[in-house]
Amino acid sequence: MAQSFSIPYNRLIQIDKASTTPVYMQIANQFSNAIQRNIIPVQTKLPGSRKLAELLGVNRNTIIAAFDELTTQGWLVSYPNQGTFVHHPRQQIHSNSHSFPPTTGYTFRTDNRLDLPYDQHPCTYYFTDGTPDIRLGFQEELAAIFSANLKRKQHSTYFDPYTKKAELRFKKQVVNYLNVTRNIQASPANLVTTTSTTSALSLCVRLLLQAGDQVAITEYSYYGSNVILQHTGAQLHPIPLLQEGIDLDALEKLCQQIPLRLVYLSVNHQYPTTFSLPAQQRMKLLQLAQHYGFILLEDDVNFDFHYNHTPPLPLLSGDTKGMVIYLSSIGKSLAPDFTTGIIVAPENLIAELEKHKALLENESNYFTAHTLAELIDEGALYRHQVKVNKIYKERRDYCCEVLRTLWGDSIDFTVPEGDLAVWITFRQPINLMRVRTFCMLNNLYIPTTLLYQSKKLTGMRLGFAHLSLEELEHCLSIFHQACLA
Repeated sequence: MAQSFSIPYNRLIQIDKASTTPVYMQIANQFSNAIQRNIIPVQTKLPGSRKLAELLGVNRNTIIAAFDELTTQGWLVSYPNQGTFVHHPRQQIHSNSHSFPPTTGYTFRTDNRLDLPYDQHPCTYYFTDGTPDIRLGFQEELAAIFSANLKRKQHSTYFDPYTKKAELRFKKQVVNYLNVTRNIQASPANLVTTTSTTSALSLCVRLLLQAGDQVAITEYSYYGSNVILQHTGAQLHPIPLLQEGIDLDALEKLCQQIPLRLVYLSVNHQYPTTFSLPAQQRMKLLQLAQHYGFILLEDDVNFDFHYNHTPPLPLLSGDTKGMVIYLSSIGKSLAPDFTTGIIVAPENLIAELEKHKALLENESNYFTAHTLAELIDEGALYRHQVKVNKIYKERRDYCCEVLRTLWGDSIDFTVPEGDLAVWITFRQPINLMRVRTFCMLNNLYIPTTLLYQSKKLTGMRLGFAHLSLEELEHCLSIFHQACLA
């Protein structure tokens, strides 16, 4: 049973006497919200009505009316001579002789490395590690093109999975787009498309890695990618990050010690710091790959999001020896269902990847691919990207301005030239999990995967792109209060 005395009711329940909502309903609504968010756990014994009235500064009859309302809604239950307890109406246990079995009657292998730290949360506001604003995805235009494709009479032959006419057209448009925007001189034979960027990475490592292979990743790298790499049974070796990106001297030293199979990294907008590797360092990285024979798996999912000037070209554009496999995405600024993962590599690897893809994604989403192909062909995708980048640049600038105003010199950050997030580090260590809890109590959710805390670092990757200017100011204000609490 939870201890009621540990819950700060006087801070949790805020009464607005100027509101037209009756005070007892304000109390009831805030209680039910706190119960649903598990701030007041189920089975908590509440203080008596007299005590709670004193804490909240209201009449005892107001508390009784609020308790009656909560009891009617199923959030509270009273027991004679025991008190009033929190009760969740959806947690009632219904006996059913034909209920579905809770567990299997057989054993199977589980893997706790696949436990992703996602929480269900009821908060209105949330930070991400850098995601687009789906409200800017011009859904009406997408819906019109998609609907027109569905109605075309020739679609039964055009979308035949055996002739692959639609897929080939899509690939041609994608390689044209990559050539124009990223100087990647590829043909459709150098390209595999997948349903997501995660699928693209998973497809590559399933083919390229086996248990015991040695893989280098960057320090503080993306947890989701690490999980996929670890699931192959490979041994991961974190390489330190410097201001300009991966520490190539440390990487070369590792190559001299072990037979490195693969290096997974971003050279543009390194995760989580958003820094990009300088041109001279890129050339050295390619030379190391050629000399030691390791695969360079380049993750460049946020290439399209850049603000100040023409972005540095991908590592792949300078690869002449076939050492780089390029992972990226098309359509990330559109609605989520239109984001497509891409793999660009030499033809012999692509041919083998296509075999594996056929087992995993045999039924392609031809209509989505055809819609994207039309958007690329008509220049609509490029125009939309330019449009949203202006909005994201404004949000980036405002986010950095608010950070400077609220935190001053207590944090360090560099205004990112691209990407959808800002990497901030705190000059003095603070308890980031305590900050996260405070924000949760104030309707702001922060995933644990954004927080980086060790003996030498206290940092956070703070996504700004999915929030409007007003939302950014509100969320950063809560976050700042949490850091001071």
